Formats: sequence, structure tokens, C-alpha cells
Amino acid sequence: MTALIHPVKACVLLLLLAFCAQPVQAFRRVATTAAPFLKLGEDARSAGMAGATVAQAGAWEAEWSGAGNLQVNAASLAGAQDRSFFLSHEQRMADLRHGALGLSLPLGERSAVSLGASWLQAPDQEITTLEDPEGTGATYSYGDLALRATMSTRLSDRLAVGGSVKWVRQDLHREHAQGAAMDLGLLLDTGWRHLRLGMALANFGPRLRLEGEDLLVDGGNGQPALLETQEFQLPLLFRVGLSDRLWQHEGQRLDAAVQAEHPNDSRQNVRLGLEYAWRERFFLRGGRHLHRDLEQSAVGLGLRLPLGEGRFVSLDYAWTAQERFTPLQLITLAITY
Repeated sequence: MTALIHPVKACVLLLLLAFCAQPVQAFRRVATTAAPFLKLGEDARSAGMAGATVAQAGAWEAEWSGAGNLQVNAASLAGAQDRSFFLSHEQRMADLRHGALGLSLPLGERSAVSLGASWLQAPDQEITTLEDPEGTGATYSYGDLALRATMSTRLSDRLAVGGSVKWVRQDLHREHAQGAAMDLGLLLDTGWRHLRLGMALANFGPRLRLEGEDLLVDGGNGQPALLETQEFQLPLLFRVGLSDRLWQHEGQRLDAAVQAEHPNDSRQNVRLGLEYAWRERFFLRGGRHLHRDLEQSAVGLGLRLPLGEGRFVSLDYAWTAQERFTPLQLITLAITY
């Protein structure tokens, strides 16, 4: 029986853990980036594994060939042979509503494209001032939106790459900030067991600056003046991870994944995930966030129902515990046809 831990694999795992086991930086750049909603998970399947899905190889595993994992790795759609659609919803703290949708289409045997969107919205809030602390009668709104176009392709039997172009916009009352960004991803089949390596760079783009009509004020003597706002970087994020099949027998399998992350606005962290599948119809998932300020453990459930002729519908649910806040609950509905 093949040993579960190969010496080379063990060394790589130790390097990944060491990458995230460094002491906490004396200064963390929390709340110094624009559009932080871009870091929120969009897929309940990934969230149930604590987001440790950068190495989940859709290029070689049909069960990971949907569009839901593109926010983690733009290469995860390569080789998909079916069209798919997904829609997710998450209720977050302070009545924030987060969601995403995506549609993917195959292009031949090696490539696929996808169009998607994600958003974060808050309910309208009453405007208060020093003169009217009980409210002025007017309200303000806040919302984020990202539109994404992705292409993934297999360069060889073991290597897949992908890229996404995103348009990002933030709206705050009568002010807004917008700009373009891109994601890059890579998936490598090592050729040993089911060991996959994944790497991804997310949200690479220019700084965003708020602008709008409220920034035009009276500069004195009847002369208008324009207030200048500060520019903020996008939440640049580098991910690297491994996944492997620990066990497989008579229609059952158990996959494990480890993922290290290096964000530009907080400390490095690591994610661990497991997925058990029974005949690719029923799924149990679990994960753990390490060195994260809020998220802790995650669990998830999945159900895949065949519709005939290679079509099926999937329903996935993820529950993530948070320190000091109520748990997060993410639901994803996906159709493959």
C-alpha cells in the first residue's frame, strides 16, 4: 500500500506551514485597501473547506469543473466539458448581503470561458448630523460590484493556466470609485498520486480613489473647490496550495488540501480543508483557518442530483465560525448541463 506521506510532499507541506508560521508583524495594514469585498468567498463548496481550494484541479477532476472556484484560482475551469451556472448568497454581519453568480462555457477540449459578477450591499441608512442627531430624513446607500471575464486553458496534460479581467466599482451615497483589475492562476498535476499544486495572484490593478459631486465645496469668496481624496490599493492576494486524495474505495473518496496566503493588508495565514464524497452525490466538508483574525472553523454539506444526459444540479452549504461575531452561512446553487 502506497504511503500517504511522501518525503517530497512532506517537505513542501512544511514549507507552506512555515510560510504562515512567522511572527505577527508589528504593523498590519488592516483597512488600508479599497474594495475588500473582493476577498470574500463566493462558493459554498470552497467555504466548507475553509477556502483551501487553490489547488482543486478542475482540469483533471470533473467534480471541480464549475465556475464557482474561479474567485480562488482562475485556472480551475480549464478542461471543463460542460456548461455550468452558479448562484450564491451569504448574509453577513450588520445586514450586509453578499452574493455572486457565474456562467461558464467550454471551448474545445482544453479551454473554457466564464462571465461572472459578485456584489456586497448594505441596506439604506439614515443620515445624521451634529445639527440633526436623530436624522435628517434623508438616507444614504453603500454597495460594491465586480464584473469578471475569465479564460482557462490546459497547456499540457499536467499544466493549466487561467486569467480574469475584472471591473470593480464601489458606491457610497453620491461618491464612487472604480477601476480594472486582473487575476492569474496556475494548476499543476505533479504526476504522483492525485497531488496537485495551485498558485494564484488576485486583484492586481491600480489604486482606487473616491470621486463625486459631494467633494465639490465652497472654497471661499464664491470660488468652488474640489476636495482631494486619498488613493487606496486593491486587496492584492497571493495564494499557493496543495491538494491530494488520501483515500478512495468503491465510489467513496477523501481529499485534503492545504493553502497559504499572503495578503497586502494583513498577516500571512494558512487554510486546511477536507472533503469526503459518496458516489459524487453526497459531500461532507470541513476546514480550519489559521492566523485569521475572525474566521475559525468551517463545515459544509453538498448534494448533487442527476438530471439525465450528463446534467445535474448541486446544492452546497457552508457554515463558518467567527470570533466575536455570528457565524457566516453561504449557500450555492449550481447547474451543469
